[in-house]
Amino acid sequence: MGTVWYLVAPLRAAGSRQLASGLLVGFPLLAVLFYLALGRPDLPDAPLAARLAGPVENLPPDAVLARLEAELRARPNDAQGWRLLARLRQGVGDHAKAADAWQRLIALGEDDTQVDTEALTGLAVALIEQDGGVVSPAAFELLERVLAVAPENLQAGFWYAIALRQQGAKEEARTAFIALRAGLPDGLPLAAMLEREIEALNIEP
Repeated sequence: MGTVWYLVAPLRAAGSRQLASGLLVGFPLLAVLFYLALGRPDLPDAPLAARLAGPVENLPPDAVLARLEAELRARPNDAQGWRLLARLRQGVGDHAKAADAWQRLIALGEDDTQVDTEALTGLAVALIEQDGGVVSPAAFELLERVLAVAPENLQAGFWYAIALRQQGAKEEARTAFIALRAGLPDGLPLAAMLEREIEALNIEP
């Protein structure tokens, strides 16, 4: 969802929340529908569609969420299901429950050698959204963990730069924004947003 989030960010800032929300919800919702329709072929149980009543593709998003939550109650260790639930919760703006889902996913992967950068970034963003755009120390630590293994992560890099600005580290924030902008082609919504951030820092005393 990270790329989609960046593409709709200018829409959110401009007040076009209905269109932005539709894009954010649509992508993870499609993945959930496939998940519910196909089940988990890597698990011994029958596909989930055989265990659920009615075609999931005809359900509204709230009902799809309810189906997915019911599946996770039956399969609490299903990492794929928690990932999809976290994405969808984040997409509909339910950041508290998205944070819970991301935390559950992170806990399931504690023994993995590979860092789940999507889950760490998702949890950080959920915490930031809950705090009205303020990057808390907990969120900042998550962003640092992501960037330590994936310095090219745009979403983590963006919020890290925002955090530096909020902390009063203007030069460090400017450097971070400039580095992010340098890696993007012209014409992208995110590029324009980064240019505005850089310009704002340039005129601040």
